[in-house]
Amino acid sequence: MVFNYTDKQLNELNHGKNVYSVNAEYAERNNRPLVTETPNQNPSSYDFEETNTITTSDVQEFRVVATKFDTETGFDGLAVAPMVNGKPDYKNVAVIAAGTDPDSPVNKQGPFTRDVYSAIIARQTYLSPQYKIADQFVKEIMDDPRYEVSQLSGYSQGSYMLKVGAKYHIPTTTFNAWFKYGALTLEEKEFIENNPAMFIDYRRKHDDVVRWNDSNHPERYTSPIDITNSMPNTIHWLDGTSHKIGDWEFDPVTGQVVDGKGGKPLISGVYRAYANSLRGMSHYRDLKSKWSSGGISSSEEIYLDAAQGSILSSSMATTARTGADEVSALAKKANQELQEIWSKIDFTSYTALAPYEVDAIFASQGITQAQFIDTFQTETTQTTTKMNASAQAFEQLDKQLQEVIEKTVATDTQFAKEFRQWKAEM
Repeated sequence: MVFNYTDKQLNELNHGKNVYSVNAEYAERNNRPLVTETPNQNPSSYDFEETNTITTSDVQEFRVVATKFDTETGFDGLAVAPMVNGKPDYKNVAVIAAGTDPDSPVNKQGPFTRDVYSAIIARQTYLSPQYKIADQFVKEIMDDPRYEVSQLSGYSQGSYMLKVGAKYHIPTTTFNAWFKYGALTLEEKEFIENNPAMFIDYRRKHDDVVRWNDSNHPERYTSPIDITNSMPNTIHWLDGTSHKIGDWEFDPVTGQVVDGKGGKPLISGVYRAYANSLRGMSHYRDLKSKWSSGGISSSEEIYLDAAQGSILSSSMATTARTGADEVSALAKKANQELQEIWSKIDFTSYTALAPYEVDAIFASQGITQAQFIDTFQTETTQTTTKMNASAQAFEQLDKQLQEVIEKTVATDTQFAKEFRQWKAEM
């Protein structure tokens, strides 16, 4: 099953205490533990504190699998794996690129810090010098057989991760993007336009920093070589002027970014599950295209059919489970809030009547605890039970289909081995 990163988790991984702190100079300057994949196991009292574990505010733990910092461009990068059932899930690694550090004293360019200088170049040339380092970092992790990269994220200048995601077909979420879509190649832009669910670009309509990059009008900076002059449908606008990564608000149940008016999530977890299924199908199409050039054999045809069936089956199961979990969490929250409303009714505050008389008057109008709370809770329980049963049915179907697929590809020993390796990566 694919681990679905929430907006809140990705946002917090972009905070200074996390991705920025892979840089020892930043960590020391801000009195933060150094974030590293190989912390000192026997530190002395004089050693700087180090950690390879990050815990977000929803108590989800992540294990650091790789870090990178570049003194020339100011790039800081972090790769983490979520802890699932007490073990790091290396098949769902997220790679994060830090935003601009305006206070770094390292490798200053005249009056500007190295990060600010890189941001200025990005403004003038459409792309930050940090992009090449980010691309290399992601590629290094992708090429490591231990890991599979399933999510990218970046903040401010680090939003060039949108281009990395488009190049390697990886879902990407960014915040306060200091990024111009004109930096995309035609192939990258086409992929984003065909798979917009994989790319989420959260922006403020009046961001007081991004306005110096594109005046908060990214549509003015599309590719000069693209005659369509179109904009990918990836930007999700919210009111506000703040450029701070910590000023985004999230739904307490789903962990998704909420709008500033009704407090409703802009994107659900089910949407993210869909994005991950698109990622799997993209890899499938790449593989099919590669084989088609030389003609597809009968064994390869079986392999491709099995691969496609595996993706669709596991995607349905993941989406059903994500939906059921969200409904369950929402029902729990609604039941708690309703109970709080009822508990605030003080039947003793009516001094002219005895509490039982007040209770009787409320009951005569159909307002009783049984009617007001119990009926509602019964309905929500029935709904969550149905959703959970549906999710379990999809999970059981997925299990059965995967077993059939395994038996099918097992007819060819070599393809069976390759399929299991490919399946693990998916």
